[in-house]
Amino acid sequence: MNTAMLLKPKSAVAFIYGDLSAEEGLKEFIKGGYTAVPVIDREGVYLGVVSERDFLYRLLESNGAGLLESENLTVADLASCTRFEPVPIDADIDTLFARIIEQNFVPVVDSRGMFSGIITRRDVLMRAFKKLNIAKGISGQ
Repeated sequence: MNTAMLLKPKSAVAFIYGDLSAEEGLKEFIKGGYTAVPVIDREGVYLGVVSERDFLYRLLESNGAGLLESENLTVADLASCTRFEPVPIDADIDTLFARIIEQNFVPVVDSRGMFSGIITRRDVLMRAFKKLNIAKGISGQ
């Protein structure tokens, strides 16, 4: 299975720019209706993923005292790259499976670290399911 064949390209994926203030980022995040989205800079470099959890933890840390309204806090400050480590576009299937087991999507980057898109758990499972059914049909079971 080729990981590039499973890629949802950047043009078809929701993402947030890291230089947005946390408040602006939260508004964009809520508009999209996702639980986590990739964060990139204006040149397209992958910075990490921001999730509901990141916003909630920051609000809890500040007791809701307007920390998100601070112009000093950006989406990039909230984004985590450790929980959503990207894979290269030419990643082997073992690497992809190791990541997709732990999260709903895997960010994909090119050799320059530019965000290329994501691979979703759903797409990986659907592809594996189709291959399994084809193999079952061939073996006659």
